[in-house]
Amino acid sequence: MESFPVTFALYAYGVAAVGFALFGLQLIMGARQSPRARLLSVCMLSGAVWCALAAASVLKGYAVLRTLVYAADALHTLLFLLFLAACVIDPEGRRPLPTLLKRPSWLLRFVLISALPCGAGYVVLSWLVPTGVASVMWLMACGLGLSLLGAVMIEQFYRNTPQQWRWGIKPMTLGLAFSITFDLYFFSESLMFRQQDATLWASRGLVHALAIPLFAVSSARVSEWSIRLNVSRDAVFHTSALVISGGALLIIALAGYYVRYFGGEWGQAMQTVVLAAGALGFLASIASGSVRAWLRVFINKHFFSLRYDYRAEWLKLADTLYSASSVDALRQASIRVMADLVESPGGMLWLRSETGHYAPAARLNVPMIDAREPADSALIQLLLGKMWVINVEEHRSRPGVYGNLRLPEWVAQTPDVWLICPLGSEDMPLGFVVLCRPRALLDLNWEVRDLLKTAGRQVAGVLNQTQAMEALIEAKKFEAFSKMSAFVVHDLKNLIAQLSLLLRNAKKHHDNPEFQQDMMDTIEHAVGRMNGMLLQLRSGTQPIEQAAPVELTPLLERLHRARARSGCELELDAESGLMVRAHEDRIERVVGHLVQNALDATPQNGKVSIRARRMEAAVVIEVEDSGCGMTEEFMRERLFKPFQSTKANGMGIGAYESFRYVHDLGGRIEVTSEPGRGSLFRLVFPLQAAEAAVA
Repeated sequence: MESFPVTFALYAYGVAAVGFALFGLQLIMGARQSPRARLLSVCMLSGAVWCALAAASVLKGYAVLRTLVYAADALHTLLFLLFLAACVIDPEGRRPLPTLLKRPSWLLRFVLISALPCGAGYVVLSWLVPTGVASVMWLMACGLGLSLLGAVMIEQFYRNTPQQWRWGIKPMTLGLAFSITFDLYFFSESLMFRQQDATLWASRGLVHALAIPLFAVSSARVSEWSIRLNVSRDAVFHTSALVISGGALLIIALAGYYVRYFGGEWGQAMQTVVLAAGALGFLASIASGSVRAWLRVFINKHFFSLRYDYRAEWLKLADTLYSASSVDALRQASIRVMADLVESPGGMLWLRSETGHYAPAARLNVPMIDAREPADSALIQLLLGKMWVINVEEHRSRPGVYGNLRLPEWVAQTPDVWLICPLGSEDMPLGFVVLCRPRALLDLNWEVRDLLKTAGRQVAGVLNQTQAMEALIEAKKFEAFSKMSAFVVHDLKNLIAQLSLLLRNAKKHHDNPEFQQDMMDTIEHAVGRMNGMLLQLRSGTQPIEQAAPVELTPLLERLHRARARSGCELELDAESGLMVRAHEDRIERVVGHLVQNALDATPQNGKVSIRARRMEAAVVIEVEDSGCGMTEEFMRERLFKPFQSTKANGMGIGAYESFRYVHDLGGRIEVTSEPGRGSLFRLVFPLQAAEAAVA
């Protein structure tokens, strides 16, 4: 029995010394600008010295070490009294300690006058007690006197602290009161029985160290005492979950041991059942979203001054919204980010439709309902006019909180409806989100409401941006369709001109067999072209064709035959064996457009020439006329622009299409023209493309 207090005292004082030292070092790191924080850190370090000397005295038992233990104990108490007196005299901490000591108040004088003799007597008597010169009663009386002074100062410390600051110092007050109460009991009991209780003395250092967590809480609450330790909520959450899990496993193990120890013959079997049931319950708790939600709410409420880590919440909100791959996924994500802020399992998104009313657009873990909310209803006016977050349960218990608001009938159809949160701002009424009751009880204070409104504005901005993009894409589709229609109309105009020329010549050459065959080929070609354009209009896209080798000479001869009877002279000079890699239909349309423009610009007595030849490293097609020509300014600024033409009934599409297509093939169009003297269009295709076509 005698060895237990000794061994326990060694470990207890050792652990207490480490605790005091660590907390003192933390205060020193954060106390660069605060004299009182520096004094508090000195108090903690003196406590570490006291506990370390006590542990050393247990090992060696020297009289000098025992005296040093009492001296360190007295110094530790005196420093705490000085710290409390400084806090009482100057609660705001604006005056430095030397100023307070130069002009001490009556309270500080009383503490110094009373504490210094008690502390000195405590140290001196500790040296004399083993020799028998003084009794233990006087030694314990000095210790009791210091404890009583400490109790008085603690009471003054809390009473003289302003009301608005008591929240910060309350944990420290409780810790000090706990330590002083134990000291009063220890010294009173020792004074009564005229000897120290070995068990109480062995426990004293560890009992004082138990108050360190309360000191740490006050240090975190009082900014001038604390060091900024950025501990994330995730770290606290996982640490707390680990601690709770360890405690749960320990309880399960103890329960299993108890059942086995007292279960008799069934003990081992019952232990297995208890352990299995405990493990199952433990796993179910870990997997439960409600348990995790409760733990997060508890940590945010009791461990942090603000409920949310706004940086983490905003990053999570942005990641969730911008990772959506479709409009439906974005709407689901909008509900999820709003629900996660308040631990809600799901909800419903309502958006403004084109007709002006609001309707459900997406849902999460709730059934879809068929309902509409008019834009002029009282609910919409309250949501989008005042941007209020409506608590449905609060409205049912206290209807007057939200004025004369009457909830719509669809609220009763939505299960577990809890909050109605607006999306957007007063000048951007987009919609609202209906959230279900949270997994864990949550206090809907101003911070939660403001965060929901702010998140609602962000969600509304992303949804508005998506709607604007959808409108832009739709406009682009109409623009592409209009552009495609313009090309089709242009091609159709050329076909009509070609068929009209054929009808005019049919009156003169209808008995000519060559003309009849040429007319049949032209009509067949025109019908095929029109069927292709009809398919293009139906599908909304241009048919995909693969480029292939095209022999130019037959193509140019066909064009020459189709337009040779236009009125003016049309010549053809083409080398044989010229080939390019292109789409035959499109290259024919490009050259035909140039020939038709040349014929339109040339009078009846004029001349149009078509030439094709190999020139250096290229295949060249030339269309030259002796018509009206073009100005330099028109060729530079308007020639290859869409919807620009010199003809009265021209659309300005053919030149633009020709330029783009030749450029896509890797070639180029060169133009030489002079007003009144005609024009020369030269299509240049690179030789490697022609050689690839031949291959």
